[in-house]
Amino acid sequence: MAKILIIDDEVRLRETICELLSFAGHDVSDAQNGMEGLEKVKLFIPDLILCDIMMPILDGYGFMEKHNISDYSTIPVIFLTAKIELKDQEKGNALEIKGYLKKPFTFKELKNSIESQLL
Repeated sequence: MAKILIIDDEVRLRETICELLSFAGHDVSDAQNGMEGLEKVKLFIPDLILCDIMMPILDGYGFMEKHNISDYSTIPVIFLTAKIELKDQEKGNALEIKGYLKKPFTFKELKNSIESQLL
């Protein structure tokens, strides 16, 4: 299965996603903010990144700006977020986000989003 990095400052959500994806057979790692996420990308080299937008230290947009100029810029990123207004989507699309998953979401929605990027 795939290596997936989850970047989210909400501990319970992050742990739940990690547990569900691990149970589904994925190799999972996590980070609590975008800065930590950038370091984990280098160490873990995931196939896919799930990233929140609103986080302390470095938010999802800042993460994407740095990710896009890194050696790992080809790794696709899906935003997990409650910020799904048109202006947020336009900003994410400009940063080459591969998809959005609106919080709250079901495991089936999460699974479908992941599968759409890993084909």
